[in-house]
Amino acid sequence: MPILLIPTLILLAFAHANAELVTGANSSLETPQGARAAAVGAAALPVQGDLSSLAQNPLQLSWLEKLSLAFAHVSYFEETSYNGVVMAVPLKDAGALGFAASRFGASDIPHIKEKEPLPEGDDYNTMNISDWIFTSAWGKNFGKWNLAFALHLLKRELDQSGWGFRSDIATGYEFSKKLMLAGIVKGWTSSAVKWESGYFEYSSPEAYAAFKFREPLPYFYGNLNLYWQSNGILHSESGNWFLASSGGLEFETNFSLAIRAGLVKISDASSLTLGAGIKPLSNLSADYAFQMHNYLSNAHRISITANF
Repeated sequence: MPILLIPTLILLAFAHANAELVTGANSSLETPQGARAAAVGAAALPVQGDLSSLAQNPLQLSWLEKLSLAFAHVSYFEETSYNGVVMAVPLKDAGALGFAASRFGASDIPHIKEKEPLPEGDDYNTMNISDWIFTSAWGKNFGKWNLAFALHLLKRELDQSGWGFRSDIATGYEFSKKLMLAGIVKGWTSSAVKWESGYFEYSSPEAYAAFKFREPLPYFYGNLNLYWQSNGILHSESGNWFLASSGGLEFETNFSLAIRAGLVKISDASSLTLGAGIKPLSNLSADYAFQMHNYLSNAHRISITANF
């Protein structure tokens, strides 16, 4: 549906005209959530069937056929973790709606106020830090075109609390069963966070491009999928745009098993990701992803999706 390309180009032009890189309180939205997308270098946009990644890829809803539930858990360093739940509901000819809620943070952190004496033993105060993300999204298929919108409500709890929002728009075009192109503008209306102190943080729009290439391998009883997602287009560093992008490979067998590998940053071998997925039942799938880290502990992700 070529007419869908017009609003996308207008939004990209508007975003580029207003592009000014500002780091705000939206960074948790960029953290890989679904284990399937995380295992292929966190290239979430071109990955289909990974409902746990709804916050990064609302296009998941364009292909939704059944009521679905997804759960995700990520274990980071020093008891820091991510937990999220997603529900998606098909609306027949009106597309599909998706709702997600997640928490990224740590609990029971020792907290000693200024000028307080050091505690003895386990007798000390604790504090929690967390980012809460609440997502509502809609997606629909228009033949070879797919269109999706997402609205995120953000809450950050540190020494003070802050509330914010961000809205995204994504589109994809399927040239054939082998090739799909996709793009997303995150924060296309810009986004903002307000802290209890009254301080505002604004984040300008950012755009990403991606593709998926699928090659059947009948002699190996499966299909090979190649995924690639660009670095930010509007704020890319000169000369490093492609090398900073992410990508991965996925081999899907005909026996309900998938093996995956990727790089979060193509130029950095230490950003390696690995993973696997199984589908023990026709309506149930489970995925695992492992990600290396240069300075902190390695991350482990699991996600489970059920269709009804």
